[in-house]
Amino acid sequence: MRAREAYTLIWKMYDDAFEKIPEEHWRTGEIDYLIPARQVYHAVETADFYSSVSPDEFPRGHRFDVKCFDSPPERLPRREQAREYHEEIKTKTKAWIRGMDDPDLLVREQSFPWTGSVVLGRALSLLGHYRQHFGELNAELRRRGLPRIKWTTL
Repeated sequence: MRAREAYTLIWKMYDDAFEKIPEEHWRTGEIDYLIPARQVYHAVETADFYSSVSPDEFPRGHRFDVKCFDSPPERLPRREQAREYHEEIKTKTKAWIRGMDDPDLLVREQSFPWTGSVVLGRALSLLGHYRQHFGELNAELRRRGLPRIKWTTL
């Protein structure tokens, strides 16, 4: 399935971000919304949310006792904490996607109807969300005069 390949590529780009963003830039920034730790944490937590069974069973901020956009930078996850969470959610999301065949993807979306009428819409919405925040992260790295994370293709 092509969607699996697209997820593998975006996860690799996030893996690269953990390696390449300088430590002194991880939880700092002039624009609060664009702090790298905030962007990455939000993308990963959203993947955790959308790969869950129901939105009602997902307490935002539970992993680090920190709400992503309501916390000061020093409360955001450290790089290693975020990387560990990313790895865990990558495994969870992979299992969710691999657990579905084509007919499963076309089943009516019940839990997250705002993502589309079928489950495929949720999977594509999440992929788009990962990409959006990766783009914002790269734009911020460019604004700071730092090397950007390479966009990976097949």
